[in-house]
Amino acid sequence: MEEKQDLKYKIIQNLKNYGVIWDEEQQQVIVEDFREVQWKLAKQTNSKGQEYKSKVKKYLAQPSDIDISKINPYLVTVESRDEHQRLWAYAISHWSIPVTTGYGRRIRYFVFDHQNDKLIGIVGICDPVIGLGVRDDESIGWTKEQKMQRLYNCMTAYILGAIPPYNRVLGSKLVALTLMFPKVREDFYQKYKDSISIITGENKKPYLIYIDTLGAFGKSAIYNRLFNWEFVNYTKGQSHLHITANGSWELIRQIIPESTFRTYKFGQGPNWKMRILRIALCELGLSEEMLSIGWQRAYYRCTLAENWQEYLSGDTNQVIWKNFTQSDLLSYWHERWVTPRLDALQSNLKLHSGQG
Repeated sequence: MEEKQDLKYKIIQNLKNYGVIWDEEQQQVIVEDFREVQWKLAKQTNSKGQEYKSKVKKYLAQPSDIDISKINPYLVTVESRDEHQRLWAYAISHWSIPVTTGYGRRIRYFVFDHQNDKLIGIVGICDPVIGLGVRDDESIGWTKEQKMQRLYNCMTAYILGAIPPYNRVLGSKLVALTLMFPKVREDFYQKYKDSISIITGENKKPYLIYIDTLGAFGKSAIYNRLFNWEFVNYTKGQSHLHITANGSWELIRQIIPESTFRTYKFGQGPNWKMRILRIALCELGLSEEMLSIGWQRAYYRCTLAENWQEYLSGDTNQVIWKNFTQSDLLSYWHERWVTPRLDALQSNLKLHSGQG
């Protein structure tokens, strides 16, 4: 094991390399440009997928492949086979913030276009964090006991968006709407109907009632005024990504017993990493204020049941589903977002192809 003083220095230096300054005297993090920091971290974590571009080329659209008025999405579950993994890695290489792999339960989708079978974008949902004040207190308003019973019915969209050139024609809004396709909650039910909850040890009804997500930098244009996606409030600005994605996670492992790393349980997700980091920072004589980077993210919810709050509070065991159909959601996207600005979207496509 390296001397703790050396590890402490390396962690502080890793932060500095990505534009995060630790003020030892004031015991606070100083960041001049959050976007620059996230871009650098993303380049470190997401860029590998670019090497697969030639191998996944058949799935990638050119502007000439797209008739905007005929865009029609369908979902394909991401499988473990190499072709899917390469395409997923390539897709996330377009993200400007570091992308995690998701925690615990996880379902990932490719969103393809029926008109050409090209990739519009991707979406992944995973177990939510156990403790999130903006969700627990402001959005759902449940007690600790209620949360332990019904957190199982919530998932977090940890990645969601369109890739070029579909991101030029409001494709990310369309990808966000696909989470309301009946297929998603049906897939969730089929995948987990025989599973035992790790947290409570019960075989719970795997009804997908509630999906949430966080805007990358404050509010997100993806969810702004988008049907059934509601902004609730902002997070408190704590994060582990500026440490775990900058090369310091392996340093942390040197001072935390391996047995502690094996304490991870489904559903803990980032809460577990934050707890590990607090222990490690204390061991190194660093303040846990290093986690308070001030990166406030907008919290959004997407509810799939009319009585979502009653169900999540345990007041009922019967679900009244919102009557979403895939065709209605697609019609909404075209009528609300595409048709009124079709000329501008066509121009965006031409710019992408270098013709404008």
